Amino acid sequence: MHFLKQAPAAPLSPFVLGYWFIQDLKGAYAGQPIQTSPSPAAVLTLNFGRPCSSDFAAGAPRASLLGIQSRRRDWRSGEGCAFVMVMLKPAGLARLFPASGQSTGDDLLELGAVLGDGQTRRLVEDISAAWEPHQVTARLDAWLLRRLATTKPLPETERLAWAWEVLRRTSRVEAAARAVGVSTRQLERGFQEHVGHSPRQLFALERIHSSLLAAQTGQGDPLQGFSDQAHRIRTWRRYLGLTPGRFDRAPRSMMADYFNPSREGSAAALAHFL
Repeated sequence: MHFLKQAPAAPLSPFVLGYWFIQDLKGAYAGQPIQTSPSPAAVLTLNFGRPCSSDFAAGAPRASLLGIQSRRRDWRSGEGCAFVMVMLKPAGLARLFPASGQSTGDDLLELGAVLGDGQTRRLVEDISAAWEPHQVTARLDAWLLRRLATTKPLPETERLAWAWEVLRRTSRVEAAARAVGVSTRQLERGFQEHVGHSPRQLFALERIHSSLLAAQTGQGDPLQGFSDQAHRIRTWRRYLGLTPGRFDRAPRSMMADYFNPSREGSAAALAHFL
């Protein structure tokens, strides 16, 4: 199984965490469990080969938009799997795919249902023709930059991006709402419409993701944001279905080990896989 991470073009950094390439052409990971963790990131996936299967109603489309997930998900690889994942920040999901939150939150959609079949087909064909990761990265950069240029920014998505940064700093929804000049109720409606979760829910996903990343990498404090260890254990059990102790005793996932380190010039570390 082969992996590669690439950073997006600088103008895309407010919206895109990076590009994650995965290739399992010989089926080396077939039959082994693949689990993804809840996190405040959405995923645009484009397949070059046979898509990985999942339990979502959409099945295994060649191009898909996975919304922000609040629980872990199970996937299955097989011979011929090869794809690239565009990891989107909440602001990126809202800006690039506005008003998609209610349909993608805790779900996966065929990309054609979001963009239209014609645009999706052209995108997949263009990316597949490139094949080499550095060429795919360049074409993804170009496509996303064009989408930014042709998709008019909505006032509420711009407010959401700023409110999310304030919420991450303060952990207070009221402070985030005041910072963008709306009521907490208006802010909650905007988050639900564009990212599929309330501000409090999204912040809970941010906290569990940061704790999991610290536990996986040994960098940072896995207790940060929790009142005590009991609070952390309850939150892990709710969102990940396991306790920190059980996680520490379990065998390490090859996929998690690869995707955690932040390497110079590559995409940021992300606790996407368990």
